[in-house]
Amino acid sequence: MVAHSYADQLTRRNYDVTVFTPKQKTDMRADKSYKVIALWPWLKIGLGAIMPQLLWRLWRYDIVHFHYPLFGSALIVALLKKIRGNKIKLIVSYHMDVNLEGWRRLYEVVCRNLFLGFILNKADKIIVSSEDYIENSNIQHYYFQHINKFIELPFGVSRAFAPAPKDNSLLQKHGLMPNDKIVMFVGGLGAAHYFKGINFLIKAISLIEDKKIKALIVGGGGLLQHYKKIALKFGVPERVKFTDYVPKELLIKYYNLADVFILPSINNSEAFGIVLLEAMACGKPVIASNLKGVRSVVDPGVNGLLVEPKNSLDIAEKIKYLFEHPEKMQLFSQHCLDSVAAKYRWAVITDKLESVYNKLF
Repeated sequence: MVAHSYADQLTRRNYDVTVFTPKQKTDMRADKSYKVIALWPWLKIGLGAIMPQLLWRLWRYDIVHFHYPLFGSALIVALLKKIRGNKIKLIVSYHMDVNLEGWRRLYEVVCRNLFLGFILNKADKIIVSSEDYIENSNIQHYYFQHINKFIELPFGVSRAFAPAPKDNSLLQKHGLMPNDKIVMFVGGLGAAHYFKGINFLIKAISLIEDKKIKALIVGGGGLLQHYKKIALKFGVPERVKFTDYVPKELLIKYYNLADVFILPSINNSEAFGIVLLEAMACGKPVIASNLKGVRSVVDPGVNGLLVEPKNSLDIAEKIKYLFEHPEKMQLFSQHCLDSVAAKYRWAVITDKLESVYNKLF
């Protein structure tokens, strides 16, 4: 989403933008304002799409903006920079640390230990979503040694995300009543998103006596049935609703079903939380885990509240507090809209990105 938004905004400003991506089942070229070239990976393991053809496909570009993590291809791009030198400017967006599980963790650790330092050294500038996150990340030592190389540039949110009335047909679809108090989560429910903390949210709902307070979990993936079993285990299958996958064009309607939005992630695999911005742009007070980076979006007591990771009781208390103080929710809602307008609209972000590019020459 970030790479798309950068490319779209820059194309509208008359930059010649091409996005290279691993070939996927869906056509990535459809309805894009910029050029998309899908390459066949020579090898693909999770995020490790190795595409050596980038070495010659990127040869003549002025600026290469690489989004990390994409392990194997990051090394290819760094080698290109080593060969081409100042003829190419390399920007690396370091999105997050990666904390894989099982055998994939060995692959990630090897790539990080052998190649990441080389990749960062070759970058002309490194963009991070928040200094708060990077100061406590896997590359914190590199950051403090090369602090002038780093630029803080938060993610943005489209103007399409805006407040709207609740859609009664969607409420009915998911067995919700107009007077239900809805706490919403939006995100992937696949194994790679194990860190989202859905199980702690489900337990929190079970700790809340007010039966009108319900959770709506928006998203699909391989862990969906697992979370449904957890809701059953805690005795709240009627108070925790699951939508499964929702097309992105419907997401705005879903955000506007919420009274409160929550991101209960459990570790630093969550670096920022674009969903927080999307919810805030719809005027929704937010609750987020007190994690480095994630907390940078939330101004506690102003536009939302922070909770301790993995603490269902804390989550339950913060949810109850908001619904027991509707005047606070209304104030938080307005502050969310003000914050998004001032700092997180894509036009504002792209102004800063364009300045980064221009200073390279």
